[in-house]
Amino acid sequence: MPPKIALIAYIVLLIWLLRIERRQNPKASPALWIPTLFFMIMGSRPVALWIYPGRGTGGSVAEGSPIDRLVLICFILIALVVIYRRKIEWSQLLKNNRWLILLYLFLGLSIFWSDYPFNSFKRWFKLIGILIMGFMIMSEQKPLQALESIFRRSAYILIPLSIVLIKYFPAYGVSYAYHSGLPMGTGVATQKNGLGALCCVLVFFLIWRSFLKWRAGELFKIRSHWLADAIVIGIGLFLLFGGGKTYSATSILVFIVGMMLLILLYRFRTLTKFLRDNIKIVLIMSVALFILYSSFLLPFVTSSLGRREDLTERDIIWEKVYEVAKSQPVLGTGYGAFWGLDPRSYEIKVNQSHNGYLEVYLQVGIVGLVFLSSFILEFCGNIRRIINYDWGVFMICFLTMWLLTNYTEATFINSNLSWSMIVFLTIISSNLGLYSREA
Repeated sequence: MPPKIALIAYIVLLIWLLRIERRQNPKASPALWIPTLFFMIMGSRPVALWIYPGRGTGGSVAEGSPIDRLVLICFILIALVVIYRRKIEWSQLLKNNRWLILLYLFLGLSIFWSDYPFNSFKRWFKLIGILIMGFMIMSEQKPLQALESIFRRSAYILIPLSIVLIKYFPAYGVSYAYHSGLPMGTGVATQKNGLGALCCVLVFFLIWRSFLKWRAGELFKIRSHWLADAIVIGIGLFLLFGGGKTYSATSILVFIVGMMLLILLYRFRTLTKFLRDNIKIVLIMSVALFILYSSFLLPFVTSSLGRREDLTERDIIWEKVYEVAKSQPVLGTGYGAFWGLDPRSYEIKVNQSHNGYLEVYLQVGIVGLVFLSSFILEFCGNIRRIINYDWGVFMICFLTMWLLTNYTEATFINSNLSWSMIVFLTIISSNLGLYSREA
């Protein structure tokens, strides 16, 4: 099929998919497209890379991209105007999200001991955009439905587009591995692990929503609805499990764990109730057990996924990053002040620690890990208090998947899809009053 025909076919499919999504949430405001587009950028690639594929971002690592900076400022300004008009109760909002706000404030404070304060500020400001988008979603009449629309729209747009880019527009959808030089499908993302994470989370969400409709006996009532989800789920699973040279072992493992946990939670409601009531204790014990037995589990898991025990030389990366991090163990190097800026980062030859916990330790030290842990426990408290049972199950599954992902990828306190989702879920679930309307 010629690329132009494939693009036209995608546009036709997209129009049909978005019309179906609109029917499922007809009360969504037009302004909801602001956080939707922002979320899609977080889950794909910078705007400059869409304009200039393969040519960088239009600026050096230190300076950043002026195009992306302008887009970010426009998104934030529009969102602030919308929030101002909707009259949010800021005092209650800040109180209900105290640890999230304190974490952000500490990240901002770290700019003062950064060796590159202006660059740290720019990266922190980008992270602030996610927080503001979360406030805007919460200001919607029905925040849970608004959040569902954002996730579904993103899946409908990004997943089919990925396979079109890989097959018909390789300048956008294919890149080459740094070490081997072999081609890998990246789709809308910048590398295959990013595409794997995108498919993992959004396909899981669509399956979860389809499962809820099936339990309620509504899955096949409207043929177009389940057909739309089935098409996108099928494409997403094809990409997730390696179609188009997109194999990501971490994403596959996380997806399988999420699906197994989802089935268990709906099969055994007593287990779900126990987890929700004791989520903080269960989380702490799970982390302790993982630390104790990871050396025994790792060889089995890696061999099952066709990977080496060193996790593609991640152990070497971790050792080098740890050597840098322990030189400033309490406060770290400062948020966003290491990768692509510090001369020591060039010696490691990657752009992240490939471990979220180590990444936080590197950037904001032990104090930052304490703030992050407190924020995660705050999220657990929201799970325990939430009235909407099904969203509580989703939050348990997503939290598990997110924490597991960060063993081999660094998604904590970073401008990406996973951090955006956890911030959105935290802000919405913290406002307990809305669940009396949406339970």
